[in-house]
Amino acid sequence: MKILQKYLLNEFLKYFAATIISLIFFYITIDFISNIGAFTKHSSEFQYIIIYFLYKLPEIIYRVLPLSILLSTLLSISALNKNNEITAVKSSGLSMLKFFAPLIMLGLVISVASFLLSNFIAVRTNVLRRVVMQRDINKNKSFNEKSVYKYTTKNILIHYKRCIVTAKIMDPSNKTIKGVNVYVFNDKFVLLKRYIAKSGRFGNKGLILSAGQVDRFIMKNKSDGGLEQEYFKAVKLPVYLNLNFFRSNTLRPEFLSIINLSKMVAVAKKSESGLSYVLTSYYSKLSFPLINLILILVGISIGLMLGKKGNSPVSIGISIVFAFTWWVINSIALSLGESAQLSPFLAAFMADIIFMSFAVYLIAGID
Repeated sequence: MKILQKYLLNEFLKYFAATIISLIFFYITIDFISNIGAFTKHSSEFQYIIIYFLYKLPEIIYRVLPLSILLSTLLSISALNKNNEITAVKSSGLSMLKFFAPLIMLGLVISVASFLLSNFIAVRTNVLRRVVMQRDINKNKSFNEKSVYKYTTKNILIHYKRCIVTAKIMDPSNKTIKGVNVYVFNDKFVLLKRYIAKSGRFGNKGLILSAGQVDRFIMKNKSDGGLEQEYFKAVKLPVYLNLNFFRSNTLRPEFLSIINLSKMVAVAKKSESGLSYVLTSYYSKLSFPLINLILILVGISIGLMLGKKGNSPVSIGISIVFAFTWWVINSIALSLGESAQLSPFLAAFMADIIFMSFAVYLIAGID
């Protein structure tokens, strides 16, 4: 690595350290003010609030990294332009792409680190943070780590292929449900059968219902139909449930690694229900870290294009505008993906694709 490239990295890292510390402090301040009611409701000890934010720190770093990187890139290039150092580099015969190559490689490293941080560190600390909030701050002493990943055990509703399964109670220890209703539909979502059972047990062989009745709805014509009832001691249905179907639906992606989400994808594919939502969350775990590399490319292009006009206020303004634009595009796309109005893959990567196209277009004009 040439001396000039080392100098560039040193300038970038100097601004990066300052911006990420500033953004973390700003994030914590806003979060503290937003949650001050919850922090003081039960007269919490200040030490638990500190622990809460320590556990939240990996998630905060993960969230502010993209803006920190864009801002650091623009500020470092602005400083180089201000001192005519970019002109000196061009005069030395070193191409701009080669000069910025170490910075681009650093962006790739940061993207990989961001992915690992999100899936193997922040997921764990987010769980611990929630435990501190519920158990130590909100004084819910029964709350623990298992409570975060708890099963839904009451008033259950599960969509499985062409069936809807409801139950009053589920017991995870012996895989049984009580107060069971199973509604069976055809491909046009017309109700064909309804199973009403006192209890049911689910396993590899399907759902076995005990002590109940089955109602068969017979449509003779569009305006007339009939009902046949039959009682049974036990019946086996091709509904292959497992405990993952009973996970709490309030669980957010921040508590799930990409490995957990891949298991949820398998469950969603099996049940043919909620697949778009889970796949969108899965792909977003891959797309978000990539924006760090993309924003370095955008920052380099914008910084060179602005030249000496790119002072600190301008750099800060541009960074905020780009970050807000990415957030708006990404939020809209994810919403469309989760509601199955857009391909989950395209929804997760749409903002990245748009920004990468913009960066490539600008970089193509760099000498």
